Amino acid sequence: MAAQDDDGATTAGPQLKIASGTGRVALLWTSISLAVFTSLVQGLITTVIQISEDQGLWTFRFRLARYEHIWWTVVSSVLSVSFVLIILTFLAGNTQDSLGVLALSTATTIAIVRYAVPAWRNRAFIENRWRAWTGPSRTSIKASSRALCGDAAQWKRLSQAIPERKIVSAPSDDWGLSLFPPPGLWEDPTALLDKFADQQDASKYAAPDAHARCVYDDGTTTGNLSLQWGEAQGFRRRVSRAIHAMPKGLLASRPLTVDEYNGEGLTLALGILGRNKGLRPHTLVFDASDAWKTRRGIGRSQPHTRVQHALESGSAWAPRPSKVMRSYYAHAVDGQFGTLPDAFRDAATELALVLLDVPPRPLRLWLERGLEQQDLDVNLCMSGRGRGGGSSSRAVAASEQLNQLYRASYASMVVSLNYLLLLQQPPATTTAADADADTKQQQQQSPHHQQQYLLLHPVRPDLTCFALLHLAEQSVRLDEKAGEWVAGPGAPMPAWWGDAWVHARLRREQACLKAGWKDPAAWLLGLKSFPPELDALECQPAAWPRVVYEPERGLIE
Repeated sequence: MAAQDDDGATTAGPQLKIASGTGRVALLWTSISLAVFTSLVQGLITTVIQISEDQGLWTFRFRLARYEHIWWTVVSSVLSVSFVLIILTFLAGNTQDSLGVLALSTATTIAIVRYAVPAWRNRAFIENRWRAWTGPSRTSIKASSRALCGDAAQWKRLSQAIPERKIVSAPSDDWGLSLFPPPGLWEDPTALLDKFADQQDASKYAAPDAHARCVYDDGTTTGNLSLQWGEAQGFRRRVSRAIHAMPKGLLASRPLTVDEYNGEGLTLALGILGRNKGLRPHTLVFDASDAWKTRRGIGRSQPHTRVQHALESGSAWAPRPSKVMRSYYAHAVDGQFGTLPDAFRDAATELALVLLDVPPRPLRLWLERGLEQQDLDVNLCMSGRGRGGGSSSRAVAASEQLNQLYRASYASMVVSLNYLLLLQQPPATTTAADADADTKQQQQQSPHHQQQYLLLHPVRPDLTCFALLHLAEQSVRLDEKAGEWVAGPGAPMPAWWGDAWVHARLRREQACLKAGWKDPAAWLLGLKSFPPELDALECQPAAWPRVVYEPERGLIE
């Protein structure tokens, strides 16, 4: 039945009776006010985002991105309320604003479909990107600065010392606007150490702990050392300065390459590689192409299976659908790291491809546990600086062995991510504090609970990979007189290999990996196959193998 509006005109369709004209006007202006306010605030935030990108404020920009899904939900909700209100005024007889209804409905739909829903779907990547770019970093420092390095209290002491020597931060380090800024030092550690160039000042502010447990011992005799720094040392998170070398397309919340391929794997990988290269990335071993083994006359136990195929088919994330992008990613990595050797670029490519296939939750656990970095605890134990160690009577690793531990670190990183073994239903949160759970209590639990603990607290196979590289390098040798490769002497067992912590560490490393990792890990580090004596889950305790190969002349030629 037709109805009449206030002017007596006949109208058709649903109507809402609002007797007061003031009520209709109030609804209309409330709707308009909400829409205008949302538009203004959205414009302001868009401007702030654009300025942060143009000025290189990437820590601030990545922080904002972590809340984009919440912001777009608020925008969509407010626009939806505004749309409902204008519909009510339309039904109450305000038919002159039909164009406004159409415009607001379009804006609301776009906000929900084009922005809010994709932001929620992308929030896991945004969070992992934050962790990939702001995790602990390795930085080169002068050997003379080693005595200044220490725990969080020591770094705070250095920050407060000699205040007249000002430190200027890079734009990418800027935390930006924050109601509740996080604790931690904003300064760069190298800038802090540079304040103490004077030897007298350095002696005055030396750390109480002479072991410098945040400094790697890579077995080198050069004038520089590798410092690990991050939240554990009292510093505030910040985006790695390697971001200044990133293509702009890979910095977007939904990164795409120049050819519009999915760039998420590259974005995450470049963030990780910008923080963990160490002092000599050109010496890292990752023999995915078999070039190093072939040059030394070592053939693999499965010569007809490519190393990359073995990594893909045996992966915890098999069948690794992103493997089809290998050639494109390899080309992109070559453009980014063209001056570094093939081994480094192969490792970077493999890491980027695996990162594309790892589900967000396992990747977050992997990043939270700091598995992208060489395990500092293993380095400390091998060099005699581990907690409870340091006794003068205790055997420690030789410089060559510490260097091999570093050189095997990228193979260990890729293996740890590619074969990461997790519980089917991991807990909702896994914090860094979980890493310090009482080991003695864990050892007293049943085997089932021990395995559960290991899967929730995975570690990298750094010690296992060191052993593989140590064996490979002495499996053959170059006869300089004859100019050819001959059978090597075999690597003797390190003097410290029988320590109790070694077997416990090997068991923990290997319990965190999915079956099928052994031979690919051995191939990446120069062996024909995985020596069964190193299987810590089968051997009690793990024995030390003797690996000697007779070079295959056909391979060398």
